[in-house]
Amino acid sequence: MSTIRSLKLLPLLCLLLVFANVEGQKIGKKIKKKVNKTINKVEKSVEDVVVGTDEKRDEGDETSTGIEETTTINTSFIDRNNTIFYDNFRNERATEYPSKWIHVKGEIQNNHFEEAGNRDDVIEWISNYATLKPTIKGDSYLGHSFKIEIQVHFNLEGGNQFYNLNFKNSNMTYGNYDLRIANSLIGPGSDNLARMPGQPPRGWHTIQVSFNKGNLKASFDGHQLVNNPDIGKYEFTHLEIYASSPGSSRVGNTRSMINHFAIGKVGLPLYDRLMSTGRIVIHDIHFGVNKYEIKKSSYPTLDKILAMLQENGNIEVSIEGHTDANGTNEDNLTLSENRAEAVKSYFIERGIKRYRLSSKGYGEEKPVSMGETEEAWAQNRRVEFVLHN
Repeated sequence: MSTIRSLKLLPLLCLLLVFANVEGQKIGKKIKKKVNKTINKVEKSVEDVVVGTDEKRDEGDETSTGIEETTTINTSFIDRNNTIFYDNFRNERATEYPSKWIHVKGEIQNNHFEEAGNRDDVIEWISNYATLKPTIKGDSYLGHSFKIEIQVHFNLEGGNQFYNLNFKNSNMTYGNYDLRIANSLIGPGSDNLARMPGQPPRGWHTIQVSFNKGNLKASFDGHQLVNNPDIGKYEFTHLEIYASSPGSSRVGNTRSMINHFAIGKVGLPLYDRLMSTGRIVIHDIHFGVNKYEIKKSSYPTLDKILAMLQENGNIEVSIEGHTDANGTNEDNLTLSENRAEAVKSYFIERGIKRYRLSSKGYGEEKPVSMGETEEAWAQNRRVEFVLHN
C-alpha cells in the first residue's frame, strides 16, 4: 500500500519540482539583473562614462565628441549613427581570418586572449608586417573628414613593436600617409613627433585619430600627441593596417593584437553610407520598454531616411530590428519583428511603395556587444537598413 501511495504522490512531487525550478530561474534572473545594475552604477561612477540610453536621449541629452582621458573605448568619440565600419571581433572562430576584413599580405588570424583575468576577442599578427583592410565597397570612403578609433595591445617584452595606419590615396601616386603607433608615441613613418611622459603599462591602449581637411590630430589613451594643421594631403580614399609583431617570431612573446576598430564620418550623407557599406545602423529610433510604438523623438531620424528614400526611388531596403538580451529569446524575436514592421509602416504611410521595403526581426541573435552593461545593451538595441542586392 505504501508503494501505491508513493506512486500517487509522484506526479505531485514532479509538479512541485518543476515549479521550484521555474521560480528559481526567475529569482536567479532578478538577482542577476540587480547585480548587473549595481555593477553598472559602480562602473559609471569610476569611469565617468556617458551612455546614451533611450530614456536619456528622449530627454535631449547629447554626448560630447571630445577625446576623453581613458584607456577604455569612448562611445562618444565616434557618433554611432555616423559609423561606417565597426568590428570588435566577436562571434569569430579562432584561427580563421577575420570575416569583415580583406587580406592584403601576410598572416593574421582571429583568436582569444586572456590577461589579468579578462578575456578579449582579437585579431593577432602571425607574421611581421602582415596587412589587411576593412571590407568597404569601392575603397573610397575616407575623404577629407573622418575619425578612427582603434584599441591595440603592447606587450613590453622587447623588440620594435608598432601598429601602422596607412592612409591611402588611390588618385595620387604619392598621396599616401603613414601614422605609426608605438608604445607611448605616435608619429608619421619612423619619425617620433611626440611621446607620452613615462612608459604606459603592458596591456590595451586606445588610439583616436581625427582628420579634417588636412588637420590631423591623434591621441594615445586620451593624451593628444599629434596636432598637425597641414599634413600636405587633404583627402584620402581608404585605409590599410599593418604591424610589427616581435611575438610572431619569438617564443613566449605576446603577438601584436587589436580588439576594437571603428571608422566614423562626420555628416556623411545617408545615401553615401548605404552605397559604400550596404547598410545603415541607427540607434536613434526609440520605443518604449517592451513596446513597438515609435516614440516621437524618433521622427527627425526617420524623416531623414524617408527623404533619402524619396530622393532615390530605385533603392530597396530591408528593415531589420535588433534587441538586447534582456527577456526571453521568443519575446525579443517577436518584439524586434514588430518594431521593424512599425518602421516599415511609418514609411509606407508617407508614400514609399510597399515593394521597396521588407522587414525582419532578429531579436537578440546578432549582438554587436557581448557585455552585461547598459552601454552594451544600448549598442545592441538598433534598427538596420540593409540595401537589397
